[in-house]
Amino acid sequence: RFRPMKRFLTRYLLPPVLTALVYLLYFTVKVIEVDKDIEKKLEEDGKPIIYTYWHGRNFLFPCYYKNRSRFKLLVSPSEDGEILARVILLLGYGVVRGSSYQNARSALRILKRRVSEGFSTVLIADGSRGPHEKLQPGSLMLSKLTGCPALPMTVSFSNCWRLKSWDKMMIPKPFSKAVVVYGAPVRIPENCDSTGLKEKRKELEATLHSITKFADNYFVKS
Repeated sequence: RFRPMKRFLTRYLLPPVLTALVYLLYFTVKVIEVDKDIEKKLEEDGKPIIYTYWHGRNFLFPCYYKNRSRFKLLVSPSEDGEILARVILLLGYGVVRGSSYQNARSALRILKRRVSEGFSTVLIADGSRGPHEKLQPGSLMLSKLTGCPALPMTVSFSNCWRLKSWDKMMIPKPFSKAVVVYGAPVRIPENCDSTGLKEKRKELEATLHSITKFADNYFVKS
């Protein structure tokens, strides 16, 4: 008999509370941007962008983007996904439901349609279940299907909590500093074969590791 109450709490009460907490934390964090001009040039090209970053570093990114109405984000159709979808909608993003873990091809088809309509999106570089900071092919495949660039980015903090989860999620402490770093975009031509795709995958993964190392060292005192 408690199920309807639980559904009400998780669907209608929890999302706005979580959204408010994320905003409160975000507004205490000072953000520093490195190589922002990379993103600016891509935006000037007029094509949608496929943003990609590690799962464990995505906590504040939903607050970070300014033009949120131009995004469509993929969210799992599960009950947990319902909570996340409502938070994302409250943050001002568009949502499409699908699972990159259970049905990757279907998820890519959904995102291809939305990107073709002019929406940018985000694909987590190491997927929803890992392995930790090991690049999955989703962002590259979507780039190949749409002709749009995959833009690697990362974040690190001067002071944060680190969860003991598979992704080692980083949560910034109040009044800490964040550094957001952009890397060189990767484009996959439509006729790219498996060998070429493998090379592009190595290139994108190397860029992600490189900018992540730079970000993690940014606040280290010499």
